[in-house]
Amino acid sequence: MQSAPAPALAALPVAPVQTLQLRFVHGEQEHAMIGVLRRDADSLRLVLLSPQGQRLLTWQRDANGAQLQADDWQPPFDADWLGSRLAWSLWPADALQRAFSGSRWRLGGSPDERAIYYRKQLIAKVKIVGDCRRIDDLDAGYQLTITVADAARKTSPCPNF
Repeated sequence: MQSAPAPALAALPVAPVQTLQLRFVHGEQEHAMIGVLRRDADSLRLVLLSPQGQRLLTWQRDANGAQLQADDWQPPFDADWLGSRLAWSLWPADALQRAFSGSRWRLGGSPDERAIYYRKQLIAKVKIVGDCRRIDDLDAGYQLTITVADAARKTSPCPNF
């Protein structure tokens, strides 16, 4: 399967640095991580840290594409996989539609429950509720939950996805 086309960086508004809580689940394995997401005019960067604060990897997308630099942790995914899942959950739907135009990829669903298709196959579902996002990668068997850390401190930050 070809990689999903990436939406234009300019379509994602520049925003303050965000601290995130991430949870990757694959089969019986679960990894909880802290993320620091920075968007500026030229790039999007995500640094993943262990709960103890050890840097695990840095992912960046800029004019040269997506790159992944893993330090002490070898992730079970590559830069394109992580980049596409971030795009599916962060970018506005119209930017994804433009990126997918003319390709075999398609965005369906609603604004808060997106469905990503390759050809006619449902690849992933993305649920967005406030500052909470859950990406169910049906093709690879992964689930990625992303919560903005400030929202995670609230009494009931995310629904039971």
